[in-house]
Amino acid sequence: MTDFTRYLYGKPRPTLCFLSLLNLFILPGPVVDLSARGMQKLEPSFTCSEDTHTLILDGNNIMKLDHLERNPGLQQLSVASNRLVRMMGVSRLTELRVLNLPNNSIGYIEGFPS
Repeated sequence: MTDFTRYLYGKPRPTLCFLSLLNLFILPGPVVDLSARGMQKLEPSFTCSEDTHTLILDGNNIMKLDHLERNPGLQQLSVASNRLVRMMGVSRLTELRVLNLPNNSIGYIEGFPS
């Protein structure tokens, strides 16, 4: 694990695969938990593996979520206790069954009436 990866994600985790040449994150496993990492956004190249059904981003500093459509198999998404004001790509998550968003200041979710 590089110092850069350790800076971004803290202690090493066995499910993290970092491809530095492509600047692409592929996070395998059915549940990906990136809670309380101080994240401010998801990079456009962020992708979970095809078998991932749950993504947890609770307790970060995320203000907007974009590019969620790159993870079409998500069934559960939790972004509780962030600084979220806007979400893009949620309407294209056709498998999504649970969307957990408490303790945010959401003003806009693409594809949902305001």
